[in-house]
Amino acid sequence: MSLEIPKSMNALVGNRSLITRLSNYACGSASGDGVKLATIPVPKIGDNEILVQVTCVALNPTDFKHIDILSPRGAVIGCDFAGTVARVGANAPGNWAVGDRVAGVTHGGLYTDRGSFAEYVKTSGEFAWKIPSSLSDEEAATFGVSAVTAMLALNVRLGVPWIDGGEDEGRSKTPILIYSGASAAGLFAIQLAKLAGLTVVTTASSRSHDLVKEYGADDVFDYQSPTAVEDIIRAYPNIDRAMDCYSQGSSMEFCADVVRKSRGWVVTLLDPGKKDYDGVKMDFLLAYTALGQEFQWLAPFGPKFGKVPSDVAALRRFYASLPVISKLLQSPPLKEIEGGLESLSVGLNLLREGKVFGTKLVAHIS
Repeated sequence: MSLEIPKSMNALVGNRSLITRLSNYACGSASGDGVKLATIPVPKIGDNEILVQVTCVALNPTDFKHIDILSPRGAVIGCDFAGTVARVGANAPGNWAVGDRVAGVTHGGLYTDRGSFAEYVKTSGEFAWKIPSSLSDEEAATFGVSAVTAMLALNVRLGVPWIDGGEDEGRSKTPILIYSGASAAGLFAIQLAKLAGLTVVTTASSRSHDLVKEYGADDVFDYQSPTAVEDIIRAYPNIDRAMDCYSQGSSMEFCADVVRKSRGWVVTLLDPGKKDYDGVKMDFLLAYTALGQEFQWLAPFGPKFGKVPSDVAALRRFYASLPVISKLLQSPPLKEIEGGLESLSVGLNLLREGKVFGTKLVAHIS
């Protein structure tokens, strides 16, 4: 069964040449939007996939980073989405029906037929979840890259107990550092760690202290303070786990310094360049490894990434439980970018320029 679906759709696609993207990577900056609005075919789905008519999307820093460096011309941008099931593959897992409210995540920015900044998006039936009536589409769209990243970092890498009622062993009632707690990933990580029974220590600027406490942080330190590392160690001498939700500048070294006494473990969202910081294990995390598909950046020259079975299994578990546990989790504060697909570049530029603080940008597509 399916709805009346057009043959073509509007989508926001990458528009930078390989030479420009390599130049952007070399100089560490980019100019111009790097995208265009295009009319492209509605994607065809496989037997294990569903087609979603997109109503709302959430924006992530990875979107503009793909545009500036990674996205081939014509690749559909965008990862996070919410909408309505329009077509169901013959063997799609998840017991989907046309008309179901649905949200999920896809690896936007690399493929010409897969990305959420479009009127339709396709995804595997197991990498989407049914939105409960308690959540709006705007809220549900935020449970994509940021939430999945937080889940993988905590539950898969750092041994934080799951909150879905399973019997997994894990160390609760111990401290964990969430660096950049006011980021979207940070706010989800704070909640997941707190609900698992951990003592949540986070960093944030002074303007965001109240925000991170509202989301469950037990203690918050201003990362700009010259004594922040020493203050955390003094208060939590046995802290040995950290998630770096910023992963730029001095944040990785900051996290490593905090857990060094315990020879601890830091999960980062950008490649730290080495796996050991003077006895501290550094673990680089990409949420895309949970989507069950190998991929390559800057093909044919760039690095290749394989699927990680433990990440895939964790995403299946997370999304299967999300219709229930989402009632325990609060989406980040929302800020809407008005104007639909045509105006998404405005939000992307705000992220690119570092002008988004303590909010998650969302936009309506239809």
